[in-house]
Amino acid sequence: MLTKSLDVKGSTLNAKMGTVVKNIRLVPDNTEQIEGKIEGQVIVILTRYVRKQNA
Repeated sequence: MLTKSLDVKGSTLNAKMGTVVKNIRLVPDNTEQIEGKIEGQVIVILTRYVRKQNA
């Protein structure tokens, strides 16, 4: 889940705070970034903007 609203570079998508990120995995060679899908688009997100969703 996103902890802050983010503008996605190269897209008109604005990922709003609270949006669930699916299919998360670490980006190779960079432990501070993850790759995930938001609304069908694959984007790279800094881990400081993501937290685990409450069940």
